Amino acid sequence: MRKVWILMLVVFVTLLSSQTFWYLESRVFCNLGNKNVTIFLKNEEWTVKCQTYMDTIYQLALKKYNEISAILSYIDQWNDVYYRKEVLEDKKSELLHLVNYRTQIKTAIDRFETKIFVEYYALLQEPMQKYYSDLEAQYYTMINQDVSQRSSNYMLKIAQLEQQMWNVSHVLEAKNLDDIMNVVSSYIYLKKQIEWK
Repeated sequence: MRKVWILMLVVFVTLLSSQTFWYLESRVFCNLGNKNVTIFLKNEEWTVKCQTYMDTIYQLALKKYNEISAILSYIDQWNDVYYRKEVLEDKKSELLHLVNYRTQIKTAIDRFETKIFVEYYALLQEPMQKYYSDLEAQYYTMINQDVSQRSSNYMLKIAQLEQQMWNVSHVLEAKNLDDIMNVVSSYIYLKKQIEWK
């Protein structure tokens, strides 16, 4: 009996620990076939959002957990124990199958996101380093500018340059796609706002 509770605890720790979602988890599409998970960036008629699969599996796992809890309470009461132990084993197997599917989906998404990040970062690294150097040169030119030559929006331009340098630095130091995506909107906005002279 104790093994069952330990098993259920491990299963739910696994389910809950994978509740921390990465950037692509709610944006990519999955196809589950032949016990394999295939990830797509584009929605096709045979795919479903991976997040939908994850949520559905989580709900089904909760339902199985409740069923197992009910069966265990009947077994504790010595109510038709032989039959209930057989049903219990089936329910545990179904629960583990659901957890396995959820883990497969999560692992596939993580691998997919890592590959995208590696390729995306490789494309961004050199242009971002050059852009940072340009920003830095413009920043030091502006802060060393004579006070009488400063425009009325001088402080705004300085703040924009500092923020954009931070954005670019954040991209260059990124460890995953989330790190990049956290600054993309600010980066794009400031790229348009900063006027190059």
